[in-house]
Amino acid sequence: MKKSLLQSILQKIRQRTPLAIRHKIGPVIAFVLYYFNIYFRPNRQRPKVLSVNETIDLIIEKNLSIIRFGDGEISLLDGIDLGFQKQDAQLAARLEQILQSNLDGLLICIPGMWEKLNGLEDYAFWFSMHHLYRYGHVWKSLLSYDRLYGNMNMTRFYLAFKDKSGCQNTFQKLFFIWEGKDVALIEGAKSRLGVGNDMFSRVKSLHRILCPPENAFDKYEAIKNEAAKIGKDKLILLSLGPTAKVLAYDLFLLGYRVIDIGHLDMEYEMFLRKAEKQEKVKYKYFNEIHERNPDDCVDPRYLSQIIAIIK
Repeated sequence: MKKSLLQSILQKIRQRTPLAIRHKIGPVIAFVLYYFNIYFRPNRQRPKVLSVNETIDLIIEKNLSIIRFGDGEISLLDGIDLGFQKQDAQLAARLEQILQSNLDGLLICIPGMWEKLNGLEDYAFWFSMHHLYRYGHVWKSLLSYDRLYGNMNMTRFYLAFKDKSGCQNTFQKLFFIWEGKDVALIEGAKSRLGVGNDMFSRVKSLHRILCPPENAFDKYEAIKNEAAKIGKDKLILLSLGPTAKVLAYDLFLLGYRVIDIGHLDMEYEMFLRKAEKQEKVKYKYFNEIHERNPDDCVDPRYLSQIIAIIK
C-alpha cells in the first residue's frame, strides 16, 4: 500500500535505528500514545467493533459469512514477510480490497484494540499497544468509521484475556455455527484442525482440502479451482493464513457461505489444556511457536476426510 511522506520518513528512521534501541524505546512510545489517546482523546474517531460474543451472535442470527483480519495481514500490507507467507504484491492488493469491501452477508472482522485494553493478559496488552503504535496508520487508512466490524478475536478469546470464565460457553456457541451441517474444511496440510478434540464432533459430515502449509498463495488458482468443486450446500471453513481471506472472498462472491476460523483449533487446544501460554500439540503445525514439522498423522478417520491435496 502507498505510504505517506511522514510514514516513509519514520520507516527509514526505524530501519536505521539499532534493534536493541528500538526494543527499549518502542514500548515506551507505544504506552505514551496509548495512554494519551485513551485518557486525553476520549472523543477521537475510532472504528466500531463488536465484542466477541456480539460477533458470534450476529453470525448465527443472520447466517453471515466472515473474514478476519489481524496483525499478520497488516504486516503483509506494510511489506513485511510472515513466517509462513512471503510478501506478495498481488496478495497485498487483494487483502486491501477485501478489508475495504462492504457486502451484504459478509462480515469483516478486525481487532477490538481501539478502546481500553485492561482486560488483556500482560503479554497481549503490550503486543496490542505496540501493534497499534506500529501499524495504526495502516489500519486507519483502510477502515471506515461509518460501519460496524466484527471482532477478529471471535476465534481467539482464551489465552489473551484475563477473564476466562465464559470461554466454555463461547466455544460451544461458536461450534453451533457448523452443528448438523455438511462442512468442507480448507486448511494447511499440517494443520489438522479438530483432530484429537471435539470441535467438529457434531457436524453432519466433514471433508478436507489440504493446501501448502507455507506460501499457499503461490498455489492460489489451483486451490480456488479445487474449492469451487464443492457443492454450495456445504459450509466452507477456512484456516489458511492470509490466503484464506482471498479465497473466502472469492468463494463468497460465487455464492458459498464461508467462515474464516484461523487459529481456532489451537486456541481450543490451549483451553482444553488450561494452558497459560501456547504449547505444541501432537500432529499440528503451529507457526507462532515455530512448530512447523509436526509428526505425521495416520488417524484413519482424518485420512478418510481428505478429498484433495494441493501441493
